Amino acid sequence: LHGTKHSFPTRRSSDLDEAHRDCTTCGKALRRIGEEVTERAGIVPAKLFVKRYVRPKYACPDGHCVRAAELPDSVIDGGKYEASVYAHVATAKYSDHLPLHRLQGIFKRYGIAIAKQSMWDMLVRVDELVAQPVLAQMRQELLNEHVLHADETPVTMRLEDGKGTKNGYAWGWRNLRRPGAPSRALIEFRTSRGRDGPKRFLEGWSGTLIADGYTGYDEVVRENGIVRAGCWAHARRKLKEALDAGSEAVAPLLGMVQELFAVERPLNERVRAGELEWDALLEERRCVRADKSQPLVEAIHAEALRLEGLRATLPKSKLGKAVCYLRNQRAALAAFLEDPRLPIHNNDAERDLRHLAVGRKNWLVFGSQRGGEVACRLYSLVLSCKQCGADPEAYIEDVLMRVATTPASEIASLTPWAWQAARA
Repeated sequence: LHGTKHSFPTRRSSDLDEAHRDCTTCGKALRRIGEEVTERAGIVPAKLFVKRYVRPKYACPDGHCVRAAELPDSVIDGGKYEASVYAHVATAKYSDHLPLHRLQGIFKRYGIAIAKQSMWDMLVRVDELVAQPVLAQMRQELLNEHVLHADETPVTMRLEDGKGTKNGYAWGWRNLRRPGAPSRALIEFRTSRGRDGPKRFLEGWSGTLIADGYTGYDEVVRENGIVRAGCWAHARRKLKEALDAGSEAVAPLLGMVQELFAVERPLNERVRAGELEWDALLEERRCVRADKSQPLVEAIHAEALRLEGLRATLPKSKLGKAVCYLRNQRAALAAFLEDPRLPIHNNDAERDLRHLAVGRKNWLVFGSQRGGEVACRLYSLVLSCKQCGADPEAYIEDVLMRVATTPASEIASLTPWAWQAARA
């Protein structure tokens, strides 16, 4: 199932025939003076292999006992597939977005028939053995953070009785992106978009939450004393929709919001280039935002208030909704001015859920509530692997064989970022 990865190029020799080793002008024999090297990439198709474990048996001459070496551990007792097959199916499904019926066809080309139900059973096993204990640790580590991102996206789910569908929701949670620190992302499946989702996840947590203007976060923000930070990317998007709908008057306001992002851009580029450490970034952000962003934000709200007061601005129009969003989110959108740790947008959380949205175009619906829960947990694993540079297939294969013998006190060593750091 694993394609061969060549660490070094395979050497192929191609030499002149004897008839061409003489000079065509003077007839003297040519002397070798070096070589020309040309490299062309090739591919070795993936192949299925079978491991056969042969264990000699020893018997007492008097018939008292028969002994053989212990069989190496497997994912399940008596299972017919190695951990690598489980890892391959999970990665293909949740990292490469291949529905199980397509995987079934791919395996058929390899000469093996694996039923969709068998692959689903593999995914459930990976969820039980790896995803559930590791994600419990990941959630604990996330809730130790002082700043979190949150977002949610709808996903269609089949009803258990098979008589229709309904909307479920994938809730994405992640920590603040910082230079040199691991990115931690987690996706939860809920059957609704109600306030119970954030209340249950953030139970007992207090810090700063970066999110859009959705009111489902309001209750937990109020009860836990959470600081709400807004997303200027959402505000910009609504203004752009108003402009596209023909509201020319919004163009100057949209331009001012674009300037806010332009103020942040040079600092972000210096961080990506490794020129700014975290503490230095905070100090520069504090100065730049006080000097440039603060006046811009005040001008933006003044212009939004002016536009909202125009008789031509209807409350239900694109323009009306855009300026209303700015008014309602004014305090949250200003939070970044007081806290230099905060980005001015929630794009990191949206980007996490975009990974799921790409898969949704292939598999269309979750087959059940349990299917949604398993999928979101495994999406969390492969997404976290992707963010920390770990190969999700190698990670899942390794952790599958280690998790049973890892004490609960050491589960932190099996998170994708800890696993990758141990191999760096």
